[in-house]
Amino acid sequence: MMSRARALFSLGRSPRGAGWIVQRVSAWWEARLPRRDQLTLNQRNLYILPTRAGWSFALVFTVLLLASINEQVNLGYALSFLLGGASMAALYQTHGNLHGVNLRLLTLRSVHAGQVLRVGITLSNQHRKLGRYGLRITAGPKAPEGTTEGPGSPQHAELSPGSDCTVEVDVATHQRGWLTLPRITIDTCFPLGLFRAWAYWLPQTRVLIWPALDAQAPALPHEHRVVSSEQSHRATSVSSDMPEGLRDYRRGDPQRWIAWKKSSHALASGTGLVSREPAQGHSPDLWLDFDQSPGMSGLDAEARLSRLASWLIQAEQQASSQGPIYGLRLPGVSLSCGAGPHHLRHCLDTLATWTPSGPDQKRRQEAA
Repeated sequence: MMSRARALFSLGRSPRGAGWIVQRVSAWWEARLPRRDQLTLNQRNLYILPTRAGWSFALVFTVLLLASINEQVNLGYALSFLLGGASMAALYQTHGNLHGVNLRLLTLRSVHAGQVLRVGITLSNQHRKLGRYGLRITAGPKAPEGTTEGPGSPQHAELSPGSDCTVEVDVATHQRGWLTLPRITIDTCFPLGLFRAWAYWLPQTRVLIWPALDAQAPALPHEHRVVSSEQSHRATSVSSDMPEGLRDYRRGDPQRWIAWKKSSHALASGTGLVSREPAQGHSPDLWLDFDQSPGMSGLDAEARLSRLASWLIQAEQQASSQGPIYGLRLPGVSLSCGAGPHHLRHCLDTLATWTPSGPDQKRRQEAA
């Protein structure tokens, strides 16, 4: 029993043991917090404790009060009670500076792994007469003292009576897939810095993180373009009187490609829209294949996904300038060719949520 107690005592004294204890307490605390996208601060979710300056102030106050009692100095009594009353007023003001503040999560936008995710938060002051000053909002673990940008850096805000404001906090992204937002902390030391009031908030909404971009990605594999049977059928389905350089509209074609005059006649005759294309004929579709595209050999699954993500962005840029439309092929998944922001997002979302099978999945689990 004594040896076990000594081991626990030494674990608590060691830096690694102290960090482990802090993590366990933090995990236990977060498990008690419900996840929600909107939070109103009240006495049930607000906490307050003295700061270092507050503890020093309490020590000075105690010494002054004991000296006044021992020496029977009336001015010492007056100064002690004056300082004690000021500290109690600061305690009330610091707690009330957060009470009634409403936090609401804004819409999240997907980013690539390794990029900083900007989380927008709207703060509302529901009090019509009192302002809220010296507020700090932090997402996740706090950054080192003095850091003003990046994940963990505090964002400052002040609210006039009955006003709103929006702040953006940075969250680090390390891997693709669904990201659950870390704990968000809002705190204040206003007005005297003797006490710190804070609250924890766990947002419910998750955001999809796309694969990291490959900085070494080569140019698009143009030699891997193929003409699908569906595209050939569409090319031959144009009526014989259609001029060269026109074809049937395909989903994903930009609006500027549409030949509106020809389309109006086509719609009047019961057919669909008509799009323009180069006079020498239609550009073949571009297929980005997880296994077959050139430049994929020697890469693991995550590296291939990163390269495909970079190629998709390049393909969308080419498609917006009347380039070929593009499709995506993954083991077990095939997305038809298209273009446009919605098609690009669909492809990137598929890359983010795709799960490899077999040896790749085993290696990924071991790495995790």
